[in-house]
Amino acid sequence: MSCVLAIDCSTTAAKVVAFESTGRVIATARARLNRSSPHPGWGEQTAESWWVATRTALLDITKQLAALGEEAPQALCITHQRETFVCLDDQGTEVRPGILWLDTRAHEQIARYGSAEVHRISGKPPGTTPSLYKILWMKENEPEEFARTAMVLDVGGYLVYRLTGEFATSTASADPLSMMDMASFTWSDELISLAGLSPAQLPRLVPPGSEIASVSAEAALATGLPVGMPVIAGAGDGQSAGLGAAVVSAGNAYLSLGTSIVIGVHSNEYGTAQAYRTLSSPIAGAYTLEALIAAGALSISWFREKIAELPDSSTADAALGELASTAPLGSRGLLFLPYLTSAETPYWDAAARGAFVGLGDYHGHADMIRAVYEGLAMEIRLLVEAIELDTGVPITTLTAMGGASQSSVFLQIITNVVKRHITVAAETET
Repeated sequence: MSCVLAIDCSTTAAKVVAFESTGRVIATARARLNRSSPHPGWGEQTAESWWVATRTALLDITKQLAALGEEAPQALCITHQRETFVCLDDQGTEVRPGILWLDTRAHEQIARYGSAEVHRISGKPPGTTPSLYKILWMKENEPEEFARTAMVLDVGGYLVYRLTGEFATSTASADPLSMMDMASFTWSDELISLAGLSPAQLPRLVPPGSEIASVSAEAALATGLPVGMPVIAGAGDGQSAGLGAAVVSAGNAYLSLGTSIVIGVHSNEYGTAQAYRTLSSPIAGAYTLEALIAAGALSISWFREKIAELPDSSTADAALGELASTAPLGSRGLLFLPYLTSAETPYWDAAARGAFVGLGDYHGHADMIRAVYEGLAMEIRLLVEAIELDTGVPITTLTAMGGASQSSVFLQIITNVVKRHITVAAETET
């Protein structure tokens, strides 16, 4: 039976899933990714590690398909972590490690270059996630590496390059770089100039759902994929998750409970607001409006590791949920502000930091983890209501996904606070 492959190169792993035409999953594979933080607030990965992890997962899945007697895959599509980028020299070699979406080094550049005009064109309020400000940081702080840059690529664009040899990417992959004119889905001469780049240093843009190129002989040898297999333009992981949750009409939203928490809605019209960032939808010509909490499930894992000192495991996550359920509603007056890395929507304050407020000697771990859950839930409600207020469209249903959606205690707290119907996606992994 014929199948297609979906690649997701996220912050923590490269995953590949083989689907048959009915949507049934035939096989899955994954390879872990590590990140480095050379200085506080920095986050980096080598682009080579994206390729090695993706290649490893692809080779694994092609072997699985052969062992199952399945036909060779007919096509593949790429989704990936967003805002992360890499700069390549004229030989296609990275001039420095890729800078991640969660990197917060560009405070000065945000203050200096962030403006209403940049927001209007790019759809992105000035903040720590858009790549533009980190590119400007690189220009000002690493001039030699910047001068050697021949091509700037998002993660999806880099994988397209390694799979096909071509510099091309989806509009729904490139737009978080914040150098696109989102009204026309083209590169913005004004923003490219602001970044100190030229159009020749950016990849060809392709609408999502269209064929970008085909698998090269070199990539086929490395991955087991058929030579000439079509590579289809995909989208960033958040927009892709929304499409997978069928958030394609008014009144519905997706609630991605991952490292960052993202709330997204579909829109056929372009608009900008402090309440959300505007992205290219996986549906060509449409938009995804997103609000986000940068330290979403990161706040939970931070508590697990730094306060509770529990290992990273599903058992530990379940134990945290059980612990939170023993604390009373309101965590005995303890509040948690989930701004461990920054305050994103609707404040866009890169300097903000988190806090426990009202901490007393009578509070214990149960109160603290419940306060983390409740603080995140309150922030989710704030973001949902801000999107509703700006768009004028009530959100009646949210579809939850991501690792933290597997916590029934956390989901119940969110439901109680947000006061909306919440369903859990059949496939919780995004």
